[in-house]
Amino acid sequence: MSSLASVSKRERAVVIRAHMAAAGIADAVCFSCGNAARALRDAGVPVLEIGPAGPLRPSAWWSEAMVRRVWPDRFDATSGHLSVALMTTIGARLRAALGELEDQTVVPCGSGETLVCLALAYPQVRFVAEYDMCRPETEYHPQAPLNVLVARLASRVVVKESA
Repeated sequence: MSSLASVSKRERAVVIRAHMAAAGIADAVCFSCGNAARALRDAGVPVLEIGPAGPLRPSAWWSEAMVRRVWPDRFDATSGHLSVALMTTIGARLRAALGELEDQTVVPCGSGETLVCLALAYPQVRFVAEYDMCRPETEYHPQAPLNVLVARLASRVVVKESA
């Protein structure tokens, strides 16, 4: 995981943990290639991981509504399913952790959540969204709910098909 990605997942997990505590939610569910769920566990969040390293593996893309219907008592910590309020808080924490960023900073994307968080915190910076189809954590998925925002907020979207 790159430095930006590791900082992003760590700050994201801290924000989610605080939100869950404030909302009185004990457990989370997270569809993850592994990185988001690992960061949540490292932050002390009890999480049911759905993915290659978890006890369940999805066979299709799950919407927020589908996740809520199956796990109504858990916080949905799936990347791309967070509210704008939480993404704004994550963005502010990222800005505090990263300092100033250069224009045209490349942001590895999967769900696109990190790019959205950064765009909220750095309105003056134009970001390049980079998907890499050779890495599960940065694959482009047509069903990802933040695709439209990423396309609008990024100065350029790059999808790398092979190494």
